[in-house]
Amino acid sequence: MRLLIHPMKTALVAIALLPLISTLAGQSADTNTYSNPTLGISVTKPKDWVFVTAEQHAESLKRAKLKDEEFLKLVQKYSSAPLVTMTKYAEPFDDLNPSFKLNIKPLGKLPGDDPKAILSLLLEPLKANFDDFKLVVAPREARVAKHKAAYAQMYFNLQNSDGRRFPTCSELWVIPRGKHFVLIGCGTRQDEQTGKRAELEKILSSLKLE
Repeated sequence: MRLLIHPMKTALVAIALLPLISTLAGQSADTNTYSNPTLGISVTKPKDWVFVTAEQHAESLKRAKLKDEEFLKLVQKYSSAPLVTMTKYAEPFDDLNPSFKLNIKPLGKLPGDDPKAILSLLLEPLKANFDDFKLVVAPREARVAKHKAAYAQMYFNLQNSDGRRFPTCSELWVIPRGKHFVLIGCGTRQDEQTGKRAELEKILSSLKLE
């Protein structure tokens, strides 16, 4: 029997998973600031952090595990690399690697005037793919780089392909921008043993959106 999966659901899970899965890869770069004048975006990493390549992102997706393995294959096939991802440590790193990820996605049929509604939709498929998913902070209004945004925080165990589980704290921000929205995701260990969330807050504070 052929499995039929709604493309909108696949897209939402692909978008929502990127901030989570990208915590498993990293690579150094020569500069500390990512800048894209065309998109009007710049963000600066701490000097001892590293940037992630598109190839490493693809490898991270290959190592990810979800309850629905067939659905994960679709996510791996159709998801695009983040616009920019940075991690605290270069790989290989034998634990959860603190990460900051930013991407821009088209709104499509999503409610562009309500970032909380967008974020709530992104969270729904995540709840279905993590048995221990815990919503710590429900979607709420926020301000990022002086723009209207929404924020949420969640706990779950992120599992890689060798079966190890990492107690993850994931934070998501959604910032509408016309017909698109900016999605920011940060990941750390819940106990902050490999990196502090304060480091990620510093990165977020460096973000500029024209």
